[in-house]
Amino acid sequence: MNISTVAVYGLGNMGYLVAERIASQFTTKVADLDAAQVRHAQERFKAVPIAGPDDLGDVDVVVLSLPSPAISLTVLDQIAARLPKHAVVLETSTVNPKDIHASRKLLEKFGLRLVDASVMAGVSQMKAGTAMLLMGGDAQAVADARPVLDAIAPKQIYFGESGAGAAAKVINNAVAHAVMVVVAEAGSLATASGVSIEKLVGLLSDPQMGLHRPLTHRYAERIVQGNYEGGMPLDAARKDSVLALELAQTLGVPLFAIQGSHTIYDIAVAAGHGRDDYAAIAKVWADWGKPAVPAQA
Repeated sequence: MNISTVAVYGLGNMGYLVAERIASQFTTKVADLDAAQVRHAQERFKAVPIAGPDDLGDVDVVVLSLPSPAISLTVLDQIAARLPKHAVVLETSTVNPKDIHASRKLLEKFGLRLVDASVMAGVSQMKAGTAMLLMGGDAQAVADARPVLDAIAPKQIYFGESGAGAAAKVINNAVAHAVMVVVAEAGSLATASGVSIEKLVGLLSDPQMGLHRPLTHRYAERIVQGNYEGGMPLDAARKDSVLALELAQTLGVPLFAIQGSHTIYDIAVAAGHGRDDYAAIAKVWADWGKPAVPAQA
């Protein structure tokens, strides 16, 4: 698909930078409730203001960078009928798969295609050109919009069906935010115990230690392969968890994430997995009908 004109809706902190990057390669039309941002875009990178849906007749790709899924859906409802049939919509906002599915359903009525292209970056990364896009949707739509996707961020991961990119971002953020609580608790325990914070950071960031190993070994190898033989027994991991709770109680350090995570070790031991490698806590989710990995063929 030949692309000459791109429309960007939303000129917030991230949307403005997205529009600026796109404008370096394509004619870029912009819309935002903040008239000052629109004027700034005009002056900075010659953006063309969108007065209304009738201005979209020559647009090949629409990029959404909006504050909420409801706003994205409202914008699409207003503009879909005016877009050319070949147009592709890129949803870069942080949304859930259900929001992507709702937008796709609306666009399909007009023969239009949607790609979820969730931005993984802060403002500084987008400025530096080191952002990443997590994508889902029709592979041909992704291919057709590739020049615009490349203009936004050269690093991209395609996860497959519609909504998968959005889900991947939400999951990644959930992990980061949960780990942030664990790290804060670890720092509090270390400070109260007289442990060097500099050395703690070195310890936890070691590829064979606390932060990396659960993902790269226990999840990526043991859980994915269904291999729970040998290794560190779940009983021993639960004992270590008890020691951490006792240390916190002795030092008067409040715990939330670390304390909450202990519960699953109790449940897994009670379910009879105590002699398995402690990656076997994942079996509990399988018992609940929500396995941590797809069933093996």
